[in-house]
Amino acid sequence: MVDTMLKSLTRILWIFSLVYKASMTPQSVSCTSSIKTYVCLPSNYSSMDIPEIDKANLIQIEIHISDVLVINDRDFSITFSLYFNVQWRDPRIQINQEFFQDRLVPDSSTLTPVNLNLINDLWVPNVFIYNLKTFQVIDVLSRLAGLWVSPNKDIMYSQASQITFICPMIFNYFPLDTQVCKFQVGSYSYNMEKMMFQVAQLGYSHTSRSIVLDYDIKINPLEDEDKVFDGGSLGNYSLAGFEMILKRHVSHYIITYYLPSGLFVIVSWISFLVPSEVIPGRMALLVTLFLVLVNIFNNVTTNTPKAEGLTAIEAWMLACILFVFAALAEYAALLFHNSTVLSMEANHTKYQAENQLHESGSWHEESPGDLGNSFKMTRMEGRELEKNNGDSTDRVKILPVKKKNSISEQQLFARRRKLYTKVDRFFLATFPLMFITFNSVYWYTYLKYAH
Repeated sequence: MVDTMLKSLTRILWIFSLVYKASMTPQSVSCTSSIKTYVCLPSNYSSMDIPEIDKANLIQIEIHISDVLVINDRDFSITFSLYFNVQWRDPRIQINQEFFQDRLVPDSSTLTPVNLNLINDLWVPNVFIYNLKTFQVIDVLSRLAGLWVSPNKDIMYSQASQITFICPMIFNYFPLDTQVCKFQVGSYSYNMEKMMFQVAQLGYSHTSRSIVLDYDIKINPLEDEDKVFDGGSLGNYSLAGFEMILKRHVSHYIITYYLPSGLFVIVSWISFLVPSEVIPGRMALLVTLFLVLVNIFNNVTTNTPKAEGLTAIEAWMLACILFVFAALAEYAALLFHNSTVLSMEANHTKYQAENQLHESGSWHEESPGDLGNSFKMTRMEGRELEKNNGDSTDRVKILPVKKKNSISEQQLFARRRKLYTKVDRFFLATFPLMFITFNSVYWYTYLKYAH
């Protein structure tokens, strides 16, 4: 029972201490407080009212990017670490001049660090980051943030943070693409009549020790048309920020995809030098190259970011596959023609053999005779054929049948091989010209319009 009462009493005292500290916090920065501080707030100060009512409040943004951490092509996001500084002027605060009695009087624009808890009692601009995905403040032992105040009543709040924002990327020209991402900061509720945003400093410290990414990164100020957001009936809103230009490194893709696939196409032309009758060697070469290119194409489609249509590298791989397939189709056409000719020759040879049995000039046939009709025929070149038919004898002179000119199989084979060699030589000259033309159109088109 006693332990329960002690625990309850401890909790009550802890709550009272929190309430006392909370109630004393505004008094500690009040100008009427006995505690002398560098900055004090008058009794009529309200953190809910903007400093300047009759004119627009100038909000200066300082962005110091230390490193770009991740560029995600899958979810169209960019993550970078930076020091995000926001500076504004609040003429309502008061600066204690006695604070500098024993110190050197600073310049009117010199910022002096003050207690970070003062930010809880000050008016802070409602900064809005467009297309923001995550905003993470870096913590070590405490939050890495600071507050500075200058004698001319400028206030600067700084945070070490990591920001991830969405960038609408278009990958139709991948990997020859250049992406333009706009990082824009403005007010969520105050239009240009009440709040103006301006970039005071913009920096990107890219060094050799930075994270290796797939892009070459360049930071530029925003264009004038990107500094205003049309809010419709709410008015125009002032924006500040930067433009991040991402130019992809192409060398990796040329070495990994473009060069091997192009060489495979060139190797496929060697099949035109292989004789058409060497079926295993020529067919194995073309089929192997075709399957390898299909495998590379599957790898490309897996690792390529999504686009509305075909990307540049997918168009290249499809063209290479079609070139190898065309060489394979040409050889298939030769094999089909060869098999058709062989089949026709076999049928013609069979037909000639059957005719020669009946029409050739050298044969002897004797038919079995019977009692009523005995037939005997003897063929001798240039002589008469004697036919005994009953009591009469007919004599017919049969002239020899002339033999047709026949072509040997070796001559036919030589003719077909010569024809196929001419066809192969034609395509051996045509395919390189077509591939060179395709490369000229491909690289000119994508390098010109990719930017």
